[in-house]
Amino acid sequence: MSVAIQNVSGFVLGSVPGTALNPVITGALLWAITKGPPSLKARLLRPFASLPYDGRPAGLIKTLKWLFALGLVVRINRVLNHTALNSWRLRSEKKRWDWNNEVAVVTGGSSGIGELVVKGLMKKGVKVAVLDVQPLPDSLKNFANVKFFECDITSASTVHETADSIRSTLGPPSILVNNAGIASAHTILDTSDEYLRKVFDVNLLSNFTTVKAFLPDMIVKNKGHIVTVASCASFITVAGLVDYCSTKAGVFSFHEGLSQELKHRYSAPNVLTTSIHPSWVRTPLVDSWAESLRNAKADLLTPQTIADAIVKQILSCSGGQRIIPSKISNVAGLRGWPNWLQEVVRDSTSNQVYGK
Repeated sequence: MSVAIQNVSGFVLGSVPGTALNPVITGALLWAITKGPPSLKARLLRPFASLPYDGRPAGLIKTLKWLFALGLVVRINRVLNHTALNSWRLRSEKKRWDWNNEVAVVTGGSSGIGELVVKGLMKKGVKVAVLDVQPLPDSLKNFANVKFFECDITSASTVHETADSIRSTLGPPSILVNNAGIASAHTILDTSDEYLRKVFDVNLLSNFTTVKAFLPDMIVKNKGHIVTVASCASFITVAGLVDYCSTKAGVFSFHEGLSQELKHRYSAPNVLTTSIHPSWVRTPLVDSWAESLRNAKADLLTPQTIADAIVKQILSCSGGQRIIPSKISNVAGLRGWPNWLQEVVRDSTSNQVYGK
């Protein structure tokens, strides 16, 4: 979301080159220097000839051991994270999925990221129901496996009526992508009551409504995938976007609670859940502060990058959490950072919105 996040995350995770934290590489070097053939050992140690040397460069070996151990910890942590977010499964559920017989619902599917997600799923043979108040774009027309349903997702009755229509025409959906969202930069005092209600209705409350409409069929089959398109704003709140950040923090809490209820209340661990957390994305949502972002030279992701990540996650048949770009993945732990460091990140991001 900000240059500060990228810089701080780079310091925390990336100050040591990625290869140095690869246990395969550090392990191989450690073996070669301590146990390898003399000729190989000599070649590897040649750059360190000027260092104090007693037959084995103790400092280098100690460093390699630490890097090897740290690399193992990082790898194990990744596996544990993946397993935990996939209902404690190491393997995916691919054998249970047949894309030509799956039905997906994509909210906000007539434009932006949603439109590209529809295209990606459609190409895999998935039947896709597009829910939007905007008409279907020409790029999605005349495809047998794409059906448009004009639907105001802020209306519970309309969503449930649309769900009935989808079930009767396409069948019970096994995939739900809650993608629809709105945003506009303004202060708390400048936010109108009407807009405040709308941004919460679209970005947060609609997730409750769509899940209530489509989840029961997934629970019955103990099969499904619900994708929540959140944001890096789930982890960091900035000036000028307080309403938007509040909805994204809320929708992430919704996602976490949904995952817990699927396991502990409904005994449906095979209904997968994924949260998507993009940084700044070049879509109409950022139009009201796009010039400030350009002036701040902030990195803007393309909608295709986010859509590809969503489709890839669905096709992996695994639940998870995707922070995009991955180099700022440490933003998920921002609340645990020292307060002064949190403020540095928030101040930098707020400056981007206001063009300072």
